[in-house]
Formats: sequence, C-alpha cells, structure tokens
Amino acid sequence: MGVMVSGNLNSFPPFGETVFCRRLTLAGAKHNLKVYVFTAEAVPEDGTIFEGYQYSRGKWLSVTFPVPDIIYDRVNYHDPCQLQTIRQRLTRITEDGHHFQYLARGLSGKWNVYQSLRRAEIFRPYLPKTTKYKNSRQLARWLLHHDHEVFLKPHSGTHGKMTLHVRLADDDHHMMLIGRDNNNVLFHKHFHEWETGAAWIERFMGERAFIIQPYLQLTNANGRPFDVRVLMQKNESGRWGLTGMAVRLGEQDSVTSNLHGGGTAVEAGRFMNLEFGETAASLIFGTIRRLSAEIPEYLESCFGRLAELGIDFGVDRKGRVWIIEVNSKPGRSAFFQIGDPRSARKSVENPVMYARYLWLRQLRRVNS
Repeated sequence: MGVMVSGNLNSFPPFGETVFCRRLTLAGAKHNLKVYVFTAEAVPEDGTIFEGYQYSRGKWLSVTFPVPDIIYDRVNYHDPCQLQTIRQRLTRITEDGHHFQYLARGLSGKWNVYQSLRRAEIFRPYLPKTTKYKNSRQLARWLLHHDHEVFLKPHSGTHGKMTLHVRLADDDHHMMLIGRDNNNVLFHKHFHEWETGAAWIERFMGERAFIIQPYLQLTNANGRPFDVRVLMQKNESGRWGLTGMAVRLGEQDSVTSNLHGGGTAVEAGRFMNLEFGETAASLIFGTIRRLSAEIPEYLESCFGRLAELGIDFGVDRKGRVWIIEVNSKPGRSAFFQIGDPRSARKSVENPVMYARYLWLRQLRRVNS
C-alpha cells in the first residue's frame, strides 16, 4: 500500500502526518502488508518507479518502489487544479499497464456533500440551511433573516481554518467578527460601519469559494464550542462499522472545536451526560448512531467507493442534533487523546485491513 500525503519541505521526512504514517507502517507489518509513504509531488510524471519513504527499525528510510497495489490518498488538495494534475499523472501510470486501486475516491467539498445529503429525506431535518456565498448584499439579507448572526466557512477548507462567525448589532451597523485565519490563529474584529466590515470580509475570502449558514449555538453550558466526532470505517470484510466517538471541546470564545485549532478531546459519554443529563444524552447518542450508520453507504452511492468518514455532529442547548460536516480524510488523534486504546488501534488498523481485503479480492479475480 502506498500512502500519498502532502509534502512539507521544512521537515524530515518531508511530509505531514508522520506519526499516523508510522503507525500505518507498523500496522501493515502486523497484517502482512508492506506500507510505503510518498508525497503527491513525487508521483512520477513518466515511468513507474516511485520515490518515497519506509519506516524500518525505528527510523524513516528513503526508498524506491514499484506502483503500489493500493493507494491511500491523504492529501488535502489546495485547489481543483492540484487534484487534477496528480490524478492525471496516476491515470497515465494505469494507461501504461500498471494497475492500482484507490483505497477510496474521497468526497468533493462541503457544498457538494451538503447537496447530496439534502436530497435524502432522512438527513434533511439535521442539516443547517446552507448555500454558496455570493456577495455582501446576500450576507446582509442572511443577517436580517437569521437573528443577525451567520457562519461562513470555505468550501474545501480543513481543520477549522478560514472560518468566520459574523454578528451584526441591533443598530444594523456595528459588526463583530470571530474567526480563524489561514494559519488557524483565532482573531476578533469589530467594525463600526457595515460597509467597512463587509469589505474586510470580501478581502478575507479572496478568490476562495465559501458557504454561508445560520450561526448555531453549539456550545456547552460554559460557552465553549464542542462537537461529536464519529469515525466510521470499513473493516477487513469491507463492511462499515463505528470505530469510535469522541467530543472535541474548543477554546473559550473560539468559533471551532477542531483539535488543530487548540481544542481538546474528551470522552463522549461522560461529557454529554454532564451537559444534558443521562436521559437526553441517551436520545442524542441514539440519533447520532442512527445517522452515522446511514450516511456512509448513502454517500458512497453519490461519490463512489469510500473507506472511512469522520462525521461531525453539533448539539445545540435544546439537545437538537445537527450534521455539521463529513470528511473523507479524517484525523484520529482524538481517540489517542481520550485514552481509548481499542478505538485508537482500530482507527489505524482498519485502513490497512481494508486495503488487504481489496488486494485479496483483486487477486482472486485475476486468478479465477
């Protein structure tokens, strides 16, 4: 299996997620699957020899290797052009007769996922109203019709970066912003004039595509934002299952609960019981589990084969559950943080075992 990751020239090995990749390599050895790591930039333009890295005897080694049987794509693409370039290079490799399988095809942005979920009646009551952001006139209308508060986030963003909570004072002029910049740094801004604030938001967005939603009060009793992260994965039999669940608790006065933005992970059951009481928490978990069981196969029918999904649920102060986001390249550090060894181990081993399942299935087809 080849794990394709984003490059990082300021480190060695020159890629991100080194801890996760090391764990994948060790899990691969345990399940008789050789695991290599390579960056998207290192996909050969011509030829079929990859340059990458292998973890062996406690350190990373630079190695070359043939086309992997399975490619596990963990790249967070900056834009559609980058995705297209890498996919074209990989397609040329298959055209030369060297075949591989993607572990999963992945999802294609928040707006597309929202539209797909919205088409299914079972999910509709749990989705916040969402549309593409167009301009400041649209923003003004949304603020007017949604209690003077809205939430903006990039169509293809990750880790809570570039998110923005916009609040308009009752005088319709003063604007307060709480957000995270492209480096995930929290900021607060206050504008005395609507026009000045709206112009700043336009500059903040630049050329990126954003979506706009009503602002939901998804905080605990102390005002800290939180969400419930559910990790759904395919196993060694190719079947979906719930690997683990954790609450991610953000900083006071933050806009997100992402761990990359300073949030912390806590055990879900204890947290929800304290916040909502055991009876209400039981109902909330029932809803979350039911939706989590339905979402993966439905999204596969829309986007093609998937291997794992991180599903983020919000719960408002009335106990209403909201589907906040679905991510096809989820992190799993929350399960290591909360001290859940079973979920942590399965979160790493499942991609390896599913890759082995796909490889063996292909082998049987070739030999039959």
